Amino acid sequence: MGNCVKACQFDAMHIVDGVAKVDRDACVGCGACADACPKSIISLIPKSQKVMTVCGNKDKGAKVMKMCAVGCIGCMKCQRECEAQAIVVKDALAVIDLEKCTGCGHCVEICPRHIIKFFD
Repeated sequence: MGNCVKACQFDAMHIVDGVAKVDRDACVGCGACADACPKSIISLIPKSQKVMTVCGNKDKGAKVMKMCAVGCIGCMKCQRECEAQAIVVKDALAVIDLEKCTGCGHCVEICPRHIIKFFD
């Protein structure tokens, strides 16, 4: 992950407790961090997007739990409980359909790994 931090010329990428964190205010969307990520788990997300899965790892649950404290384990709890049917777990990763999402926040509350977040 150090490559991702070094790639950012705007000091928007930091490693906090072993996890890559993006300062959304400092990020200009150049994509250098995503290009430098050796596991291809960093992607560009529009600033207008207010809810997202903050994990890009597509490994299976047991493997994720061994290597990452905040990775999606594909438990499907969010998919089962989303009343708007806006979440589908694909390739062991929760994917939110922003067209369907009502912003109710239930997925944020129930995610056992806390990887679904709201942003201002």
